[in-house]
Amino acid sequence: MTREPRLWVLNFDAEDELARPGAMTPSPTLRARFEQLAQRSTLLAPGDRRLDEFAPPDRSGWGMQGAAWCPTPRALRALARAGARLPEAPSAEALRAANHRRLMEGRLASLPGARYVHTRAEYEETVARGSPTGAWLMKRAWSYNGRGRCRWREGADDPHVARWVDAALATGEGLQVEPEVPRTLDVGLHGELGREGEARYGALTVQRCDAFGAWESTALAEPGTLTEEESRSLDEAMGEVLRALREVGYFGPFGVDAYRWTGGFVPCCDVNARYTMGWAVGMSAG
Repeated sequence: MTREPRLWVLNFDAEDELARPGAMTPSPTLRARFEQLAQRSTLLAPGDRRLDEFAPPDRSGWGMQGAAWCPTPRALRALARAGARLPEAPSAEALRAANHRRLMEGRLASLPGARYVHTRAEYEETVARGSPTGAWLMKRAWSYNGRGRCRWREGADDPHVARWVDAALATGEGLQVEPEVPRTLDVGLHGELGREGEARYGALTVQRCDAFGAWESTALAEPGTLTEEESRSLDEAMGEVLRALREVGYFGPFGVDAYRWTGGFVPCCDVNARYTMGWAVGMSAG
């Protein structure tokens, strides 16, 4: 079945908008980085077009079906200005909840010593217990693609880290604190959740990320990439993710990131309640 062409807003900074609702414009540096991602995106099908939401008004896409990387209020306003037909989308509140790192808090086993903290006292208590690697990774509530995270090695007196933690906690949204561990394999599983709660899945993908956690590439996983136990653990995690997404009222595309490290397998380290750079790769073979 042929899909009608769509007009896309690739708002790769959606998490920034979710963290700070309201009018905002990404910096020129960030927009240049996003342009590079857009050139590598596999989401657009033949006939699809991309809308530059920060360019002067362009009505050449009038009447096209609109689509967005993440249907935030800003993305929907851009599509409306261009005369596109707006896609069905969850509420802004559902998007915020679905993409918040607290979504899976207490639902799945994680790294030893990992904890979602809400106060400075909880943070100090967590790191005082020690990391198995002597290093910690902190992530803001709506961090993404290597942004909104901070590293700290035990014993290091780093004022920047202290200020970063205090600033993150001052938002009132909490902070994910986890041991930084050596990863040996990053994988992703993608899907789409219907408005009535039905779900379809794609094939397992292997991801490459840089040293800061930013995406570099996605490819279909070869058979046997995961062990039977890891596959079972990932399937169970997907079930929990779907339950959590339904509970907050989310529907639409999503991706779950997982990884193998030298001490085991983490079946869910990130939930992306939106499209991802690897979504089309996984779903094309699902």
